[in-house]
Amino acid sequence: MRKYILFSLSLLMVSPLTTMAQDDSQATASETKRAAKVVKKYPVRTVRGKVIDGRSHQPLAGVMVSVPDVEGYSSMTGDDGTYQIEVPRFANMLQLKSPEMNVTLMGLRKTEEQPTAVLYPTGFSSEYDDGVNLTSTTSAQNFKYSNDVSIESEIQKKLGAEMHTTLRNGTPGLGGIMLANGLSSLNTNAQPLVVVDGVIYDQQYGREMLHSGFYNDILSNISVTDIEKVTLLRNGTALYGSKGANGVLLIETRRNHSMATRITASLAGGVTLEPKFIDMMNASQFKSYASDLLGTTNTSITDFKFLNEDPTYYYYPQYHNNTDWKDLVYRTAFTQNYSVNVEGGDDVANYNLSLGYVNQQSTLKYNGMNRLNIRFNTDIALSTAFSLRFDASFDNQRRNLRNDGAPLNYTEGTPSSPSFLAYAKSPMLSPYAYSEGVLSNSFIDINDETYLDEALALYDKYNYKLANPVAINIYGDGNNKNHFQNSMVSLSVTPKYKFNSHLTLSEHFAYNLVNTNEKYYIPLNGVPSYYVSALGVNRENEVRSLASKQNSVFSDLRLDWANRYGAHDLQAFGGARIIWESYSLNTQLGYNTGNDKTPFISSSLQNAQASGADESWDSWAWYAQVNYNYLQRYYAQLNLTAETSSRFGHDAADAVRAFSAPWGLFYGVQAGWLVSNEPWFTPTQWLNYLKLSAGYDVSGNDDIDPYAARSYFAGKQFLSDVSGLSFENIGNNELQWETTRRFNVGIEANFLSNRLNLRANYFNSHISNLLTYQSLGWLSGLKRNWSNGGKMKNQGFDVTLSGKAIVTKDWQWELGASVGHYKNELTALPEGQNSIDNTVYGATIRSQIGGAANRFYGYKTEGVFATTAEAKKAGLYIVGANGIDHNYFSAGDMHFVDLNGDHQITDADRTFIGDPNPKAYGNVFTSLSYKRFRLDANFNYCLGNDVFNYQRQQLESGSRFINQTTAMLQRWQSEGDQTSMPRVSFQDPMGNSRFSDRWIEDGSYFRLKTVTLSYTLPVHTSYLQGLEFWVQANNVFTLTKYLGSDPEFAVTSSVIGQGIDAGQLPQSRSFVAGVKINL
Repeated sequence: MRKYILFSLSLLMVSPLTTMAQDDSQATASETKRAAKVVKKYPVRTVRGKVIDGRSHQPLAGVMVSVPDVEGYSSMTGDDGTYQIEVPRFANMLQLKSPEMNVTLMGLRKTEEQPTAVLYPTGFSSEYDDGVNLTSTTSAQNFKYSNDVSIESEIQKKLGAEMHTTLRNGTPGLGGIMLANGLSSLNTNAQPLVVVDGVIYDQQYGREMLHSGFYNDILSNISVTDIEKVTLLRNGTALYGSKGANGVLLIETRRNHSMATRITASLAGGVTLEPKFIDMMNASQFKSYASDLLGTTNTSITDFKFLNEDPTYYYYPQYHNNTDWKDLVYRTAFTQNYSVNVEGGDDVANYNLSLGYVNQQSTLKYNGMNRLNIRFNTDIALSTAFSLRFDASFDNQRRNLRNDGAPLNYTEGTPSSPSFLAYAKSPMLSPYAYSEGVLSNSFIDINDETYLDEALALYDKYNYKLANPVAINIYGDGNNKNHFQNSMVSLSVTPKYKFNSHLTLSEHFAYNLVNTNEKYYIPLNGVPSYYVSALGVNRENEVRSLASKQNSVFSDLRLDWANRYGAHDLQAFGGARIIWESYSLNTQLGYNTGNDKTPFISSSLQNAQASGADESWDSWAWYAQVNYNYLQRYYAQLNLTAETSSRFGHDAADAVRAFSAPWGLFYGVQAGWLVSNEPWFTPTQWLNYLKLSAGYDVSGNDDIDPYAARSYFAGKQFLSDVSGLSFENIGNNELQWETTRRFNVGIEANFLSNRLNLRANYFNSHISNLLTYQSLGWLSGLKRNWSNGGKMKNQGFDVTLSGKAIVTKDWQWELGASVGHYKNELTALPEGQNSIDNTVYGATIRSQIGGAANRFYGYKTEGVFATTAEAKKAGLYIVGANGIDHNYFSAGDMHFVDLNGDHQITDADRTFIGDPNPKAYGNVFTSLSYKRFRLDANFNYCLGNDVFNYQRQQLESGSRFINQTTAMLQRWQSEGDQTSMPRVSFQDPMGNSRFSDRWIEDGSYFRLKTVTLSYTLPVHTSYLQGLEFWVQANNVFTLTKYLGSDPEFAVTSSVIGQGIDAGQLPQSRSFVAGVKINL
């Protein structure tokens, strides 16, 4: 025994991260004599049958035939494919297993002779789960050809309608938004709980970063090549108590599966092409637009430098360029992905060591990421009764980044996103310096724009000058300027003691540390000084920093018991799960660094500010699950969890008080009927397997500010200078979790000799105690605090159908599709409110009783007034800033619908103008194999969802001196013009560009997401066990009517704000080639 312990310790010391681990199935030691296992004996009967290969229809030898969940009853097919096996009389099912073939379950008939079973190769999707899937869980695995940085993209491709996944944007490794069973919340997180190797991982969904358009996706720290399996648990989530309402995503990392040492190396590289661009005005078109816009200002100047067309004019070279700024900001990006995996062991110690490195450029210049991954999982059986598992991983991610997307406003600074400036910057200007009548071809222009200075001199506190995006990229480059680093260390140990064949005790202890550092810098060079309304002054540049650390300690003490009493099979486990979390945050901000060589935070900077957070929270849950199986036909599962949390108010309304703490009770029951195992069921060619299931769950969602239930002070700076404390929150002692009561029904069936598989799930949820804000009296000094006061119902379904179209020795073709749908309705709000409004990117998001959550609420339009007579006939007006003047809409203005008929366009004329919730979503997939070649294709789609095109609103507003799309060439310019584009008007006094259905579009799309061609080279030598080559194309084409660059995006992780396109980096076409070497 000592030599195995020393061997394991040696591995730990030489590995980059020290760790050891254990697999639940290991419980032997080579130096300890293996105890004879006692196998229960039951009255038996003999059954016989035959197994054939679905490709050749020839007998299949060497198939393991066994009774599932009953040990000691197995046999193997002979050369003729036949078998004979004695099975307990209560047994009603056989399990058939063979290498390189999918597992098959077969219901037993009353007769001795059984129907012929057909097995299909693992190249096809599995027709059966490994056991009876009672809770309609869905799994995805086999990610060996993935070049993705984070797992969300693979989840989108493989889980389809069962997990509605929307990728955030085209920046590598930012992940996506995942929704299971529709919307289960309104103001808090609605995404699934993430559990990695049994450990709950906090995803920091609500944590904001410094750079706009960027998200800290915790899942991107886990290499996709390290993941063996992803399972979505949608039903039976009461086991996870106040954290399970949104579903649970179970991620299993790779463990050893071989006694022999195996080394696998993978290398992949590729290119990502520039994204689809929006058509913008050229230089002459912009000059015409700018000239029209100047006519609506208060300037009396008629002679402008940039409009002088005399080639001999001194400033002619400066203003007669035709720059496509996108060429200077975007690029073709290169990607690299390397990984090495070593696994091996013996009866006592098993290990899996992986090392990975990813380097992916973004198609935005000076943006990119790299990541180093090390993971070491070890399983050790110290004796027949005692085993141990040690897991450890280290992940380090670094990024260069800049702001991405259109600005939220123009009052707190000048736009500093190169991706937006590539569209907005005037094409008549050059990125290079102009001096003494000569335009340079190498020196970057770092001076402010001046072509509007004279005309707009009287517009105080108005940020009209735009930065040079090339200068922002160059002078903002550096690890101490615009840089991000995230590192994650995970350690876990699981000792397990087996008292006997029925009873096991284990303790899963884990520690997780996430360190995040972000630097943000707007340079002096190339960026004009700008007005900051929050400060009331002009500033030259700014610097920010962020440092955060989250410590997570997880403990799960669990007792497992299992026994069979003839036809009755019982399995139960229960335990205590404790989570301690702490999060610290420090952010700093300062203005006017003096030069770009010292971008450092210091107290000497103008308006220097520091803020942060120091939070801690914990939860304790007692849980239990019982699984019952009778006659392998009738299945039941019971779940019960009692959980308390520091997030709960001391007097939480629905809590049970015990041990001086409020406890939430969560319970559920799932039942299944395996119809095809009934003795009266006669299998036919068209129906081979039928399972019906139903269940009811009560689970919770406690993802809320850790101190929302408490009263506390917070540090503040008054007048941006004086530090002090202010009352930040009035605690709500009755605050508690959101409660979701979900009823589900499922069906799973196989047809046509298991060649056609159907899975369907329906859910109907009722969510109560919605976490919403309640208003506070003015004497409190605060506007609102958290409360439980709303209700919502949510129902939907998903259906997945897959089939084996061709099954021959050389050719195999599979195809399938999934479709999902959900519909939610808000049924109650606190304080008698009928609706709740939120403002995101200038859009009003209204959630109203009787309708769906998160809908767009704005103005309807009826085109543009073509003539003065038409405008006068309508007689529409707005009230001026003084509250008295009536400003009437005229020819060229938008014709807004006057819903209340009073001729005044006000908030009262707003209505629902769009719904970002899709009508249907899912995927289509197919695979075609010929001998050792394989072609896989995955499509994904989303239909019936509305989109607010915020970027188009900025680029077609006709109210600022920024470049416009070519659609503005059709703008109204003279009496009688028939067009949908209004006249230009500086600062938009009539609100023509206000939030209206003018900016709402159909976001439906159908996309060929991935096409992969792979080839396995039959090489088997003493040093080389195989070679696999693959090429892949991603985002090959997209069918959509959407006018933006990409119809798939997400600007926020929350429910409120989905469906808003802020113009962040679109996904684009990429091509990858790779090789996998098995040693």
